[in-house]
Amino acid sequence: MGKKIIKPAGAIYKTNCTTIRIDEEGILCVQVHENAELDREEMESCFDIYRQLGCAEHKILQIIDGNYNFNITKEGREYASEHGKEFFIASALVTTNLAVRLVFNFFMKFYKAELPFRMFKTETEARTWLYEFRTVNPPKN
Repeated sequence: MGKKIIKPAGAIYKTNCTTIRIDEEGILCVQVHENAELDREEMESCFDIYRQLGCAEHKILQIIDGNYNFNITKEGREYASEHGKEFFIASALVTTNLAVRLVFNFFMKFYKAELPFRMFKTETEARTWLYEFRTVNPPKN
C-alpha cells in the first residue's frame, strides 16, 4: 500500500502568519512566521486551507514548526481546539522556544485536546511519534 497524500506534495500555501504544505510523507507541515499573531481570523484562514487540501474528508497528521516567537490568542486557541479533531489524526508542535513551550503547556492544561497532541524539541522526535498513528508502515531510516 503506497503513501496516502491528499494533494500533491510540494504545493505551498500562505496565510498572513503561516506557510502550509503537505510533505512527501503526506504530513501537513505548518511553519509559524516570526512574531505571528494567531487570532481567530488567522486560524480560520489556516483551516480554510486545510479544507481545500482535503483534510476534512481525509484526516491527516500535522507537524507545527513553532521555533519562532509567536502568540496565539484565546479566540485562536478556542477555534483550533474546537476544529482540530475534524482535520487531524494527531498533531505535534516542534519548538525549543521557551515562551512558546510555556504557552502550549498552558494550552494543554486548559483545552483538553480531543486528538493526540504533543510538543517536541526536534522534528525527528515529533515525526517518530506521529508515525505511530499511521495506518501504513512508517518509513525506515
